Amino acid sequence: MKRTTLKRFCLELLQHLLAAGIMTALAYLLLNSYIAVDSIDGPKVYRIFPIDTGLEFEESEIYHDLFRNAVSDITQLVALKGQLETDGILDPSKKIDVTAYAKEIGKDSGGPLTVVYTLDDIVKWGKSGVEYTNRFMSMSEFVNYFGNCIYPENFKLDQFGQLSFDGFYHVGDAQEDEPEEGAAADGAGLEEGVVVQEERYGKSVEEIAALSQALEESTQEQLEDMVFSHIMSQNPDGIDISREDDGSLTVFIPMLNCRYTSVGGKKQLTAYARNWIEYMKLQENVVAAVESLTINYQRYQLCNEAYRGANSNVKYMVRMMTDDGMCTYTNVPDLAELPDNEVTESFNEYRRYLIYYPDSLVFMGNTIFSEEEIDDYISVYSYAYPDTTHIWLGVDSKYTIQGDSFHTANAVYQKIVPNVGRFIILIAVLALFWLGIGIYLTCVAGMVPGGNGERICYLNRFDRLWTELLLLLAAGLVYGGWLGYGILVDIAETAQVMPTKLFGVELTRLYRYGLFAAFGIYASMGFDMIWYSMVRRMRVGGLWKGSFLHFLYSGIENTVRFVLRHKSSMISTLLPYNLFLFSNLAGIAAVYKLWNRRIYAFLLLLAMVAVDGIVGVLLSRRNAEQAEIEEGIGRIRDGEVEFKVDADSLHGSSRELAIAVNNIGEGIRRAVKTSMEDERLKTELITNVSHDLKTPLTSIISYVDLLKRLHIQEEPARGYIDILDSKAQRLKQLTDDLVEASRISSGSIELEKEKLNLTELLNQGIGEFSERLEESSLQVVFEDGDVPAYIYADSRRMWRVVENLFNNICKYAMEGTRVYIQTVKQEGRIEVSIKNISRQQMSVRPEELTERFIRGDSSRTTEGSGLGLSIAKSLVQVHGGSFEILMDGDLFKVLLAFPEYSESPADDTGGR
Repeated sequence: MKRTTLKRFCLELLQHLLAAGIMTALAYLLLNSYIAVDSIDGPKVYRIFPIDTGLEFEESEIYHDLFRNAVSDITQLVALKGQLETDGILDPSKKIDVTAYAKEIGKDSGGPLTVVYTLDDIVKWGKSGVEYTNRFMSMSEFVNYFGNCIYPENFKLDQFGQLSFDGFYHVGDAQEDEPEEGAAADGAGLEEGVVVQEERYGKSVEEIAALSQALEESTQEQLEDMVFSHIMSQNPDGIDISREDDGSLTVFIPMLNCRYTSVGGKKQLTAYARNWIEYMKLQENVVAAVESLTINYQRYQLCNEAYRGANSNVKYMVRMMTDDGMCTYTNVPDLAELPDNEVTESFNEYRRYLIYYPDSLVFMGNTIFSEEEIDDYISVYSYAYPDTTHIWLGVDSKYTIQGDSFHTANAVYQKIVPNVGRFIILIAVLALFWLGIGIYLTCVAGMVPGGNGERICYLNRFDRLWTELLLLLAAGLVYGGWLGYGILVDIAETAQVMPTKLFGVELTRLYRYGLFAAFGIYASMGFDMIWYSMVRRMRVGGLWKGSFLHFLYSGIENTVRFVLRHKSSMISTLLPYNLFLFSNLAGIAAVYKLWNRRIYAFLLLLAMVAVDGIVGVLLSRRNAEQAEIEEGIGRIRDGEVEFKVDADSLHGSSRELAIAVNNIGEGIRRAVKTSMEDERLKTELITNVSHDLKTPLTSIISYVDLLKRLHIQEEPARGYIDILDSKAQRLKQLTDDLVEASRISSGSIELEKEKLNLTELLNQGIGEFSERLEESSLQVVFEDGDVPAYIYADSRRMWRVVENLFNNICKYAMEGTRVYIQTVKQEGRIEVSIKNISRQQMSVRPEELTERFIRGDSSRTTEGSGLGLSIAKSLVQVHGGSFEILMDGDLFKVLLAFPEYSESPADDTGGR
């Protein structure tokens, strides 16, 4: 036992070390199969998969992704150059029309106004941040902030004559109250003013007059409310309103703080706008331009530096025809002045290149890039790429420029790829060894060699825990493994990018490998602990039996069995019935309570019906099983001791009762078999003894006969010879009777049946025994002695029956009495009764007289073997008849019954 335990401990330790080796090799693959490169968007990490180990770097997915990033960066860089450069040089003084720029980038608010700033001011403004001043004003102040707008020209009448605000066509000074002053301010006479009013804002004199009349009929507050509603209907961003306690409205407006003066010399945007709608839209365009240009400037700086000819192995050239003439952007200055065909020839020399002429539908290259993909990149900056654009891109596969993403990725790729396959093979070999040890330990788990060379199953203390606790422990181990897996994945993904920290401690390379190895040992130990315990439990059949559910189920089952099998019907019947009745009443009450929530009530009612149905089925099944058991008991009682009740198809107590019935039947069968075997042995013994006695008995009889022939007359010799002769004859008769009795009981006799007149046979018996009957002064009275009674029987065997009965009469009937014989035909049967008065008082029961060696003379002073009636009964039964002895005091009566002979017999019992 100790040697086996030590061997298992060593194998498990080796298995855990193999798991640590597997995880260490895996750590090498993971920690060294990542390629980290710097990109415009920050560090990027690529993982080398085993499937990539057969590919060259230029065919790998890493290379393709780097090429896509380069195409994306360069298409963006060219667009930014068009925005920020003048003659190929960054121009800080370049004038930027904010509305036009907002339209280019797709963020135009739709306003009619614009403002122009220098690029330098916009970028500095963006770096400092966009800030707002929150203004609060009343609705009247808000409406008239840019000047008085309550003029007829700004209103209109709808088809129902209702006045509404039409637009800010005329906005004057807030103190300009009278129209005449406004007209005079125009520097024209009344006549001219009228003419001008006819054409002003598309409204005629009549319309102006009607509108003026409508304005006079409205209050100032109503008119301002119309103007405010018109402003808010344009959905200006940022404007919010709140209603004060007195019912007035307060308007909240975030107004942009303009850090720099525009090219036009104005600093605030309110100087350009005539109303709030124009102001808010202009403000949106300015913010969009500032934020976008600031980001683009920073992006420009990164891309321009990264893709300089001296810093990148990526070579590009973009040439386009614009309104200002031909523009060329490239990081290969030597190609800037060459014609397109020569530029194409130059880029064709690169191992990986892309050439695209959208205007002539020319697309050439040997990368995975498609024409649709580059169109998608260009479409983002469609404003910067006219149809006349020509694009050349290539990568120097010699990677002469060190430090860029292609050079770094290629160097790491060439270092890692050759070792990946070797470590995969190492992991596979270690895993196979680990699995082999696991299979062996699984086969021998929970088994130790016994004393006779047999293996004995056992459980240790850990295996005594409930199965549910084992499963909970397994779940905890799995959860811990999941947490550990997350830590390892985080270590593997960040190992090439940033230092990895665990609980605030920075992990060195050695610590990382150690964590992987520790995780392997943890996983192996956890798996072994749970798996081998499960195997041991299954081997001894304790997986279910050792669970808490089995404990609970057994307790409930034992309780139910105790109740149902209790001797008291109060417990075994009334208690389950009351519980069943109570559960139904409780269910009905719950349905009533839940009736307003029909779905729950219906589900509960359905569950009650299902439970009641199950109970009914169980009761019906139980009754059927009880009926089956009763039928089996009846068949066993009727002599079918071999019959078995199918206990496997029964349940619960019925199964146990069926098993008990089967055991009883089996016991009866064994008892009958034993009895028959004893009877057979006894018969064989009698037969063998009788046969063994016949030989010396025959010699004795022969010598006695020789002595008698000598005619010896002297006494007492002659007396002795007579005694020897009588005793020898009696012994011969006894052995003959024994042999015949044994043959009858063993069923080895053959009957030669024929039509036999039983009346005639009885008369013959009377005649044969007449002398002996007269010696005993016995008078035979045979009623209906002349009426024939035919049976189908063996005449020789039936004579033996009659002979034995008359012998019995002669021996035991009281002298000087009558013997009554009667034959009766009744319901197809011949019945014979023989009655006489016994000489002595009978001390045995009637049924015992037909057993072997039982004699009516308990002192056994009379002659006889005790086999006569037994042989007679056996012979009668062999003929299909019945033999019965009745006693009433000293009256001794024998009843015989046989099937009456029939000319058309249905069987051998009554016919031929």
